[in-house]
Amino acid sequence: MSAGTKIVIAIAVAVVGVMAIGIVLAGAGALFWMGKRAQTAAHEEAVARDQAEARTALADEPADRPAPGDTPADPPAETAAPDASKPPIAQQRKAAIARGQAYLVGQQAENGSWGDGNVGITALCAQALLETGKTVKEPPVRKAVDFIVTYQQEDGGIYDQGLRTYTTSIALMVLVKADPKAYAEPIAKAKDYLIRHQWDEPESIDQGNPWYGGHGYGEHQRPDLSNTQYFVEAMHEAGVPKDHPLWDKVVTFVSRSQDRSESNDGVFVGTDSGGMIYSPNAGGESKAGTVDLPGGRKGLKAYGSMTYAGFKSFLYAHLDRDDPRVQAALDWLRRHWTFEENPELGQQGLYYYYQTVAKALAAWGDGTITDARRRRHDWKAELTQAVVRRQKPDGSWVNEADRWFEGYPPVPTSYALIALAQCR
Repeated sequence: MSAGTKIVIAIAVAVVGVMAIGIVLAGAGALFWMGKRAQTAAHEEAVARDQAEARTALADEPADRPAPGDTPADPPAETAAPDASKPPIAQQRKAAIARGQAYLVGQQAENGSWGDGNVGITALCAQALLETGKTVKEPPVRKAVDFIVTYQQEDGGIYDQGLRTYTTSIALMVLVKADPKAYAEPIAKAKDYLIRHQWDEPESIDQGNPWYGGHGYGEHQRPDLSNTQYFVEAMHEAGVPKDHPLWDKVVTFVSRSQDRSESNDGVFVGTDSGGMIYSPNAGGESKAGTVDLPGGRKGLKAYGSMTYAGFKSFLYAHLDRDDPRVQAALDWLRRHWTFEENPELGQQGLYYYYQTVAKALAAWGDGTITDARRRRHDWKAELTQAVVRRQKPDGSWVNEADRWFEGYPPVPTSYALIALAQCR
């Protein structure tokens, strides 16, 4: 080797080394800002700890590795080629979680709440912290749980205003995750409240009624699949036995919310897509609107977040994986595979969609999903990439398509963290 060649090689090595140092320093700098200071000394300590975790997250997490024999046949349709300048997916995910946690802690009020004292939003934020590794021993979580339990009503529900099913369901999951023994009594009361308010015979709703087995916003409110999926998840997390009669009732309601004429009892007009609509009530309702059918008729259009909600609810209700209803929903998901939008709704409800997708696919249990074009997808990696690249510099997430509270950063931030927690 000539002297000139050796000099060129030495210069190249030095340049690469400088570039590597620059990348590390740039990554550390980008992760420094975590959100505004909390209002108490306990909050300041929590924020400082989370900032330190975020700064070191890129250095102490092993890279994701595919399982043996799990290499995709083709590159994922929506995932760009790996960028060698970026940290591995697992490290990106860990850093994003730490920054999101710090943002939520920085937004918490002195009384432990978020959303100007809204118990439902507070429960959602607490759930996000717990699912991403925080514990009730840490001040932000402990204060949030203390705030939540003060809102348990005489009927056992945990709520302050509307959205009683949503609020009680999420609060129940928080208490179960925080400490099932310490909160055994409020857990039992909340569980009983939710089971009592499932639409069935005690409310003079028999099996022939489209409301049967569903859950609405509260007592006397018509059921929908969104409320119902939260109820179902709460029962799943609370460990309700698989032989409890509520599960068969859930399957009845979710089946009637599915665009599948063979099993929905004809309660609404659709296209037999296999996807899910919002509610089978009064001829059906879909937030995605309608589609033109032959003869001038209108059919309800299934959409992403509800299809994943129904798919997940079938699995939690112990329906067999090979059941035609489960497979029809899975086929719809394969035909509409994307993390760029909430299918058929665009950007509306995007972060709700992300956390529902993550929970549903985690329940399904497969690391890869094959779409309708026979392309295999590592869903955890793809979802992580979609969520991480949407994170704001302050650690939050926000949806410019402000619907269903996603314009208020703590809500989509919580959804994003819950989604990332399922991708680990």
